[in-house]
Amino acid sequence: MDPWQIAVIIVSTSAGATVHASVGIGVGLVAGPALVAVDPAFLPGPVILATLVLTARHLFVDGRHADRGTVMRAYIGVPFGLALGLVVVAIADEATMRIVIGCAIVVAAALLLLGVHVSRNARTDVLGGGAFSLSLIAAGIPGPAAAVAFNDLAPARYRGTMGFVGVPVGIVSLALLALAGEFGSHELELSAWMIPGILVGLLAGRFLRPHLDNAWFRTSVLWLALLGGAAVVLRQAL
Repeated sequence: MDPWQIAVIIVSTSAGATVHASVGIGVGLVAGPALVAVDPAFLPGPVILATLVLTARHLFVDGRHADRGTVMRAYIGVPFGLALGLVVVAIADEATMRIVIGCAIVVAAALLLLGVHVSRNARTDVLGGGAFSLSLIAAGIPGPAAAVAFNDLAPARYRGTMGFVGVPVGIVSLALLALAGEFGSHELELSAWMIPGILVGLLAGRFLRPHLDNAWFRTSVLWLALLGGAAVVLRQAL
């Protein structure tokens, strides 16, 4: 790892971790492209681990604000999303499915940004949990799907809810990657290089959250969701 690569890792991870620590999603979206340019092995394992660490912050700090009903209903959808994702990966073209999921996220986020109102209820919470896990397995982008599903939650409540949903799903995902031989010593070494950036993001998030926890929060979450979906589509199309 040469000095320029180390600098790219630290700067990109710092930017992504700052967004994630402030809003609740974003480290993979912001840092992913630069990290993959340094070493493709950054995805999915090391980025999932970084996401897990940052989401754990939301669980332990904002967890008391979580919407427990939403969390429990999302948990119902998670195993179905994981199972469907595994089936899709096994029988369908992976690139096509990523494009379909990415386009669906873009359309949903765009409609919400344009003012279309969708009432959240028990069924949409279950679907949100399923979409979170499905998009993780099939496209590697769980955050944008959850952002679309739970965008109406207040900032601290959203981050706490994401903590309760994201931490267990992240742990299961890393375990599955390890069992498949796709998260080993090399991926752990890459993860270690991300630690300084993660720490910077956690610190910066403390100062940014008060400024985002207002009318800008919902818009920021939806724009991140839209950009995340678009990034997946472009990555497959180019």
